[in-house]
Amino acid sequence: MVEKTFLCHELDWRYLSVEVTEEALEDAVRGIRAMGFVGANCARPHNRRIGAFLDRQSEVAERAGTVNLIRRDGSELVGESTEGQGILQVVQTRCASPVRRVLLFGAGDLGRAVALELAEAGVERIEIVNRTEDRAIALVQSLGERDDLSVRWLPWEDAAEAAGDIDLVVNATPVGTEVAEGSPPVDWQLLCPDALIVDANLEETCPELLHTASERGFGTVNGLDVFLEQAAINFRLWTGIEPDRTVMREAVEEYLEL
Repeated sequence: MVEKTFLCHELDWRYLSVEVTEEALEDAVRGIRAMGFVGANCARPHNRRIGAFLDRQSEVAERAGTVNLIRRDGSELVGESTEGQGILQVVQTRCASPVRRVLLFGAGDLGRAVALELAEAGVERIEIVNRTEDRAIALVQSLGERDDLSVRWLPWEDAAEAAGDIDLVVNATPVGTEVAEGSPPVDWQLLCPDALIVDANLEETCPELLHTASERGFGTVNGLDVFLEQAAINFRLWTGIEPDRTVMREAVEEYLEL
């Protein structure tokens, strides 16, 4: 996808996939510096450790504790977290009015990044539904710095106790894929008529959550839409160019055989 987009924009660049062991992570960053790489992506689990070897991080990356993208700024390597940005931007594109009340499933790396981006965007309320208490409480505490933002945690089985008038639902968990079958327990009566439902899983482009939401007349965003938005942000941060989204989508759909 990335190399086809480089070619489309007549950039003589390469995108390399490199296996790096945990012990060699710091050396890999040295290699990026030494070879003059413009940037990199960093996959799990390295995304939690690589920030320590960079010159600085964006505010969201530092607060999220994860870096999925590295970009060069002069002589410095800067860590960014673009996973949450991808969801935020596609939501802002699809919603006619600003999002105010959010039901978020998941408090892991992706859930944390999404929550931080939504908080920065000015939402009024975030209800976090998570299966484990420690991560959820840590995220609530991280978001509790804004006086005009209401945040609380709900156990998975108590999702129906969320407050009403929800205009955005985000599934940032693997629930709904082969890894974890099923669907997040959404009480559809709590949603506004024009609510948007997002499922960030790329492994399943029409999970049960989005199928049900579509049947009920809600707008939906699938993992492919989120992935492409994030990829476009990455491309722009590295090159300064707004990428051709059609080229990106066609490349991914060909790879996924969609």
